[in-house]
Amino acid sequence: MFFENWPYSVSLLFILFAHEMGHYLPARHYGVKATLPYFIPLPVGPIGTMGAVIQIKQQIPDKKVLFDIGIGGPTASLVLSVIAWLVGISLSKVIEIPPDFDRSGFLFFGDSLFTYFTTQWILGPIDLSTMDIQAHPLAKAGWVGLLITAVNLLPFGQLDGGHVIYSMFGEKYRNWIHRLFVFFLIFALIHFTWLLWGFIIYYVVKIEHPFIRDSASGIGKFRFYFGAAMLVTFLIIFVPKPIILGSEFEDSSLLIDIFRLITHNFGLDS
Repeated sequence: MFFENWPYSVSLLFILFAHEMGHYLPARHYGVKATLPYFIPLPVGPIGTMGAVIQIKQQIPDKKVLFDIGIGGPTASLVLSVIAWLVGISLSKVIEIPPDFDRSGFLFFGDSLFTYFTTQWILGPIDLSTMDIQAHPLAKAGWVGLLITAVNLLPFGQLDGGHVIYSMFGEKYRNWIHRLFVFFLIFALIHFTWLLWGFIIYYVVKIEHPFIRDSASGIGKFRFYFGAAMLVTFLIIFVPKPIILGSEFEDSSLLIDIFRLITHNFGLDS
């Protein structure tokens, strides 16, 4: 098992290291004190890690510095995760699922727009109701790297996406960031994972970013458009249902059940 899966561990650790160095190097460039990465192991579960973090040891001077430190991490992990995913999925195999196959003892990784369409492009066409992907370990590492990048790009508090969106829109973003958080909670109706993240964001990460003063010259058009591109990328790599239990594979989400209930009560399902 070790020799079959070491590409997953090595490549994922490299992706996590690159993500944190994407924060660390800009911090050091601007003279902001920061620790080297701390890796957080998780010896149970399908992923095996809770990622890595660095600790900023002093106040960030302005929003331009905040933007550069915040966006460096997801940019690095995004590039490496995309490479790992594309190479890994090209090395993966399509297998046919027997009609009487019991999925209940298995876990399935969900798809983002990016992973679904690239899988269909490289290995497809694939009917996922009758076929499955025997993913290469490198593809698994790419998938986890993309998930970690997407979670970090959530635009709240001191997550990377929170740094970016606060730097882009300044103090005015406080007028609408809470409404964006309520909209995000809709995803909890699709998968319980996002309810847990909602609690973490609200009570730990916080919805609003702490105050950082403006840069004298602003962040500039390049940084603004780069930040906008990364936020659009978040929508493409976001996974609505990250991990699906085999016993729930055919089940609808709570959101779909609510939609069906509404359409039935108003006679719109006929």
